[in-house]
Amino acid sequence: NTEFRQKLYGPLYGAAFIDAGNIWLYNKDSLQPGGQFTKDFYKQLAVDVGLGLRVDIQLFVIRLDVGVPVRKPWLQAPENRLLYGVRINNKQWRGDNIVYNLAIGYPF
Repeated sequence: NTEFRQKLYGPLYGAAFIDAGNIWLYNKDSLQPGGQFTKDFYKQLAVDVGLGLRVDIQLFVIRLDVGVPVRKPWLQAPENRLLYGVRINNKQWRGDNIVYNLAIGYPF
C-alpha cells in the first residue's frame, strides 16, 4: 500500500493511493486451485487505485475512499485488466468495479 496525502483544510486531507496484494496457501489444496505460493506470485497480485478523504483528529483517522481494480488476477487476460471493458455508464459494471470504503483508523 502506498498513499500520498495532502492537507486540504484543518484536519481534512485528500489522499491518492495504490494497493497490491493477495493471499496464498503454503500447501497445495485441490479445493483452491492456483492458491499456492509460487515463484510467479507477482502474476497473482491484485492491484487497485483510488482517491479518498482523511479526517485526522490526532486520536484516530476517519477514512472515506473510492477505489477501482487495475488488475483482477482471478480473471484471464485480457479481462483481468481495468481498461478492458470499461463501461462507466453501466450500473452493473460500476457495482462490480467501484468500491467505497469507510473506516476508522489505519488498515495496518
